Parts: sequence; C-alpha cells; structure tokens
Amino acid sequence: MSSPLFQSVALSHRALDYHLERQNVLASNVANVDTPGFRPQELVREDLPSEERGRLRLSTTDGAHVGGTRGSEAFRLAEAEEQVVNPGNDGNSVSLEREMSKVAANQLRYEGAIRIVRSQLGLLRYAANDGH
Repeated sequence: MSSPLFQSVALSHRALDYHLERQNVLASNVANVDTPGFRPQELVREDLPSEERGRLRLSTTDGAHVGGTRGSEAFRLAEAEEQVVNPGNDGNSVSLEREMSKVAANQLRYEGAIRIVRSQLGLLRYAANDGH
C-alpha cells in the first residue's frame, strides 16, 4: 500500500486517467456520427450493477465508517452502449449536440483535475523543500 501522503495524488491520477479514456470514447462517438447503425458508447464501471452505474457511492477509509466501499478498491472501466430513445432512419443514434456537450463537460472536469494535481504536487514540493 502506498503512503497516505501520496494517496490523494494517486486518486487524482485515476481521475485524470478516467477523463482521458472517456474523451477517447466520446471522440469515437463524434467520429461515427454518420456511420449507419452506430450506437454511442459510454464509459462505465464494470464492478457495479447496471442500476448503480452513474451514481456516486461513499468510500470508507476507516473500519469504523458505516457503509460505502473501501477507498482503495480497484475497478476496471468498460465501454457500454448508451441508452438512446430515438435512433435515426439509418439506425445511427449519435446526437452530435449531445456528444459535443459531453466532450466539453469532460474537458472541464479534466482541467479541474489537472489543477488539483498541480496543487497537490506543489504542496508536496513545498514540504520536501522545508517550506522554501
């Protein structure tokens, strides 16, 4: 197990990895906007039942905490077909506006995660240099 000092950096690293992978999935959706029969994909956690996907769960970091999951629990991400109500005449159900909105939101989250990582690493550098 890693040092508690670096656990927040590791968590932020996972967030960056997630948003990077999601960007790739969303870019694929946009690239296939004119592909007949294409269904948009979304990134989901494989370890969750389908009814719990998309919901946040609490994380326990201490044995005395109630409910939730262990903070160090690893999970794998998988692509899953997004539920779409009305596909077009060619069977393609990609909405360019919706996908571009997701891309923009994902980009904002990625940039926010980058700011957090920079701040965490800056604090570690400050501590390593004895406050100088």
